[in-house]
Amino acid sequence: MDAPTVTVLLPAYNAQEWLREAIESILRQTLRDCELLVINDGSTDETALILQSYADPRLRVVTHQANRGLIASLNQGLELATTEFVARMDADDISHPSRLELQVDYMRTHPEI
Repeated sequence: MDAPTVTVLLPAYNAQEWLREAIESILRQTLRDCELLVINDGSTDETALILQSYADPRLRVVTHQANRGLIASLNQGLELATTEFVARMDADDISHPSRLELQVDYMRTHPEI
């Protein structure tokens, strides 16, 4: 299988309150050619259990045993992404269903960006 077009990079630390909605908003995107890379940054709440409850192959999870901080998580995610585009999302964000499709279309139509 070819690599997806977009990696959505989502660092999460103790995000149980919002994480499920954030994940669902990406898995319901009109652009299906994406992956959601969640960096679980040493969460001590139910974040890991929420992540384990998904069987969608577009969800990729990396778990830190201890909290390393946002910047370390983002840098690791960028190193792990192998896609043409990387989109950034926080664990308490909800993406519009056509967000990725619109952003990819715009980037391809405006390569100078």
